[in-house]
Amino acid sequence: MQDMKDMSEPSQASRQASDATAAAPTPASEQAEGKGEGGEFQALLDLLQGWIDQQGWSLSLKSLGRPIRNLFLLIAALVVFQLVSGVAEALNRIPLLGNTLMLVGLAQIAIFTRHNLLRQSDRQNLRQRINALLDDTFG
Repeated sequence: MQDMKDMSEPSQASRQASDATAAAPTPASEQAEGKGEGGEFQALLDLLQGWIDQQGWSLSLKSLGRPIRNLFLLIAALVVFQLVSGVAEALNRIPLLGNTLMLVGLAQIAIFTRHNLLRQSDRQNLRQRINALLDDTFG
């Protein structure tokens, strides 16, 4: 009998918490009424962060933002790679076009080398641009 009473107390507390959240206006509904623009993603993040805080986990969605973004970028890069690979394979089957594209690629490599790799100042500039890109991407 005592076990049944103990089990009903957490369910009553969760029911009261859900009633309180249902009665309170959500940020998304306030924003939708005021401006007519969506704020559903931010409301979802706020709701998820509140749930994480309620569980007592030391986890912040802001700290997970960059890894999640990088994961999506990796998936998108793989999809784009597959699409480009398919298009390049189809173009390579056209007579003379594959060899022409190879010649264009060699010319681009020569131009890149001339602009970015011959002088030491150009190499340092390229290294700085690459490091800035890596810092922006991976933190």
